[in-house]
Amino acid sequence: ASVLIYSHKIKHSGTLFVRNTTLGVHMDFLKDLKPAPYLRPMLNLGCLLDIGTGRYYVGEYGESILNGGLSHLTGVGGRGNTFKSTLMFFMMLRVLDRYSKSAGHVYDTEMSLTIARLYELAQQHMPNIAGHDLEAEQRMSITDKTMYNGSEWYDMLKSSTADRKKEIKSDMGRTPFLDRDRKPIQYLYPLVVGLDSLSQFTSANVLRIQEDGDVGDSSRNVEALRDGGAKTQLIMELPTVTARNGIYMLLSAHVGDEFAMDPRSPPSKKLAFLKNKAKFKNTPEKFTFLMNNCWYCISASPLIDGDKKPEFPRNKDDDLKGDTDLMMVNLVNLRAKSGPTGMPMDVVVSQSDGVHVGLTEFNYIKQSRFGIDGNLQNYTLSLVPDIKLSRTVLRRKIDEHPQLQRALEITSEMAQMSDMWHDLPPGLMCQPRELYADLIAKGYDWSVLLATRGYWTHDNDKHPVPFLST
Repeated sequence: ASVLIYSHKIKHSGTLFVRNTTLGVHMDFLKDLKPAPYLRPMLNLGCLLDIGTGRYYVGEYGESILNGGLSHLTGVGGRGNTFKSTLMFFMMLRVLDRYSKSAGHVYDTEMSLTIARLYELAQQHMPNIAGHDLEAEQRMSITDKTMYNGSEWYDMLKSSTADRKKEIKSDMGRTPFLDRDRKPIQYLYPLVVGLDSLSQFTSANVLRIQEDGDVGDSSRNVEALRDGGAKTQLIMELPTVTARNGIYMLLSAHVGDEFAMDPRSPPSKKLAFLKNKAKFKNTPEKFTFLMNNCWYCISASPLIDGDKKPEFPRNKDDDLKGDTDLMMVNLVNLRAKSGPTGMPMDVVVSQSDGVHVGLTEFNYIKQSRFGIDGNLQNYTLSLVPDIKLSRTVLRRKIDEHPQLQRALEITSEMAQMSDMWHDLPPGLMCQPRELYADLIAKGYDWSVLLATRGYWTHDNDKHPVPFLST
């Protein structure tokens, strides 16, 4: 600044200040001001959720590390039967599967969740936690409104995690990201908290109104007002509480229709990609703009073929007509603070097993046939040409072959970069078949490259599985 902009020194109250004549500020104020963290680590989730919400940073070894996925505050909304809770629990369990010193907790305001259901969702595609008793390992807990009202639960959450902001060494991990001084950033081991749902969250003052007044009693006329006020206060506190205490919070909310009392004055559109009549129910407006990401499950439809059999059967015997286990959930990010909003994508969900990552990634690249070689009936992925695929064997082979899972992850992330990142340096982007051939020509072995993990974690360089980002 002193080279580019003329500055002069003035005497003020016995102290020498440097004043920038262009900006009109005291430069010692900028020097003494404590800066915000260089970045806040986001937890990689995969399943198309990282590229659109993050960006790459260079680590201490020159490696590229994606900071994207789960932020400190994430909203998940949708109408009934659009699998918003399933998506939310997938994000939570994915963190527990990938980040070994993380823990999870759910406050169930609808009294419908069991620990057995969470174990089911982790069984098929979460190899590091499948079969584990996460409650016994003190990595997962569930409570509900029959145990604590909303105020009691939130006060306990704040008080029990308050010591974490003191950054005690045992609570801290070393990330591969570098700070302004090129030193590894330390972070609090993640505590992933799910509030399912915010729409049914009830604070202590609202509960007192409900207990003291009968249904229809005039004393309960202020109930909705108090309910909205309490939830607004909660949402306003969460950005600071979560970031300071190492909490990654997920909040689900119901979506329904908003009806205008005056037909000549329809409801105003509050979010660009939320239809006019759609509204988050029993949820304050701040929910939509204080979230780091706000995912909206628009719709869900059965994934079946022309004969109404499963589009992607588990095996040759999985051919029951009318089987709706596999569902296609249309998803859009309504509010993204670190990426594009409004870009729709589909997530494949099994009603029994939860989110199916491989089928979701395959469905994405299938739309443009990015990285797929062959015809519509028989094909291969460019990065694993030795694994022959067709619609009826795809699901089984994804579940059986880790190399295919890894190839789908890399290919789908490349496709997302091609679709979303329009400021890449010229000549950097290539097709998967080019990447496959060029790296072989340089002497690389793809069986080694695909025996890697694409997500960062604490002590990244000490993890037994080598790191290789897309």
